[in-house]
Amino acid sequence: MEDATADRRLAAVVELAQALATVQTPQEAARAGARRARVAMGGSFAAVSAWERETGRLRVLVNDGDLAPGEEPEPADESYSVSDFPEIAEFLHGSWARGGAPHAWVETAEGTGASPGGSSWGRAAAL
Repeated sequence: MEDATADRRLAAVVELAQALATVQTPQEAARAGARRARVAMGGSFAAVSAWERETGRLRVLVNDGDLAPGEEPEPADESYSVSDFPEIAEFLHGSWARGGAPHAWVETAEGTGASPGGSSWGRAAAL
């Protein structure tokens, strides 16, 4: 079973590299990244968001996989306050405290919990 999981993850990384080699826009890169990351982690859902520093919000660029009611693959206006996610705020603060700018984070959640949007938080998210 572990070999099959490792093989699936390696294949997902190769597919990501191949997909990114052909993208023409940042949106296509976000879409390819979300899909391949979801597959690599064996998840049912992944999202890619951009941190809008000036507003303190996470703007969702792409949702991929099993969408919750009301979610769209490429939402026109879906965003959340960074303060709604203490684990993100703590990570960002820690990066600044070390003198660097934060570049990325990935979180996986097991079980179910309440997200700021009211959806199940037993999913994966990426910034």
